[in-house]
Amino acid sequence: MDLILASQSATRRRILNSARISAQFMSPQIDEENITKSLIAEQALPRDIADTLAEHKALKISRKNPDSWVIGCDQILVFEGEIFGKPASPEALKTSLSRLSGKTHRLITANVIYKDSKPQWRHISISHMSMRFMSAAEIDAYIEAYWEDVKHSAGGYHFEKTPDLFADVRGNWFDIMGLSIGPIISFLNQTNTTAPFQTPKLAAVLGHPIAQSKSPLMHGHWLKKHQISGDYFAIDIPPARFSETVRMLFDLGFSGFNVTIPHKEQALAFADDATPRAQRIGASNTLIKKDNGNITADNTDGYGFMTNLISQSTTWQPSAGPSLVLGAGGAARAILVALLDAGAPKIYLCNRTRARAEDLAAEISDLIEVIEWQDKEDILPKVFTVVNSTSLGMIGKPALDFDLTHVNPRALVADLIYAPLETQLLKGARARGCEVVGGIGMLLHQGVPGFEAWFGTRPVVDQELETLVLT
Repeated sequence: MDLILASQSATRRRILNSARISAQFMSPQIDEENITKSLIAEQALPRDIADTLAEHKALKISRKNPDSWVIGCDQILVFEGEIFGKPASPEALKTSLSRLSGKTHRLITANVIYKDSKPQWRHISISHMSMRFMSAAEIDAYIEAYWEDVKHSAGGYHFEKTPDLFADVRGNWFDIMGLSIGPIISFLNQTNTTAPFQTPKLAAVLGHPIAQSKSPLMHGHWLKKHQISGDYFAIDIPPARFSETVRMLFDLGFSGFNVTIPHKEQALAFADDATPRAQRIGASNTLIKKDNGNITADNTDGYGFMTNLISQSTTWQPSAGPSLVLGAGGAARAILVALLDAGAPKIYLCNRTRARAEDLAAEISDLIEVIEWQDKEDILPKVFTVVNSTSLGMIGKPALDFDLTHVNPRALVADLIYAPLETQLLKGARARGCEVVGGIGMLLHQGVPGFEAWFGTRPVVDQELETLVLT
């Protein structure tokens, strides 16, 4: 099927790609502003304005490509009977957001399909968007951060990047993004039954900040490799907006989420139920929507850690002797539980703030003994596993001051850091005959259970994926 999308929108292009629909992308370059003014003067209804603009786009491209199916798209934002267009300047955006703050508007999405310069199909959807109240300072901060992203959007917001701007949304994710992919797929399947398309499934990683996440690369690779109709991306959500934003995203059609700092404990509290390992760890990095609508919290950090160690080592046995874990943050929780479940007879826990380590040990097991930070080298001769779960040694962070002179040469030394790929800790341990394992494998393996739950296929961690993520 020869298909053309009459739009240069990166979001709409990605929606088609996520649905595994091959298409060309062309900009129709119509005079939207004057067409809209003319229709308003004729007192046309907002839905008819959106539909007419979509038709103009599809018709212009169809005339030049008569044998192709051409999709035309347009969106109209309506508030208190007024159509809100693309903001002409940051000042105009400030005025627009000030009016929308705390109010509900309608977002009308029109899609049409043309062939041989004739309309073949059309669809109009209406989403009701309730924006939360924003102070003047919040609006100024938003404009400073997102102006370049939103200046070409009706109403001046980018829902995909900042869903937390909204207190409530009634609609469908793809409608809000501007391409009603479900109805479009239904139409295309009627005309191309030999290769049926499927509506993409959605998942994302949630954090604050989140721009540095490698998860979209990883999951995007698996989706492409297995030719799965789906999409995965990163969404930045402030902690104060976590629960209501996640609930809204589930309502809009998401299958689940990865969750990272600082939301892991909130994610566990948000869910309807939790796996035993998430309950023991006291935090969740994976949320899954079940067929019955319930949300399950899981924690795959420990799974990723252990799978990485087992896949990298042929001799390591966690039950061989005591372990030493540096750090008492969220990652340490998962590591401690994973080591104990794997048979570690004792764990020495060491953190720069001793009180935090003591609280963590008290929560998890009496097999964990807290030691002073300055005493960590003293027990190296008798431990068989050493794990750094702190950020010390990471690029841009302070170095990890750790003298390995007396390390047990039969010990396995692991560092959760993967930037750099081989830390000074690993270099020093390798020089003393220890087996070493870096952190990139844990990142990759922890994503496997979530991907399988959301997209129905269990992916494989291989060298191709590791190379991609490290590029």
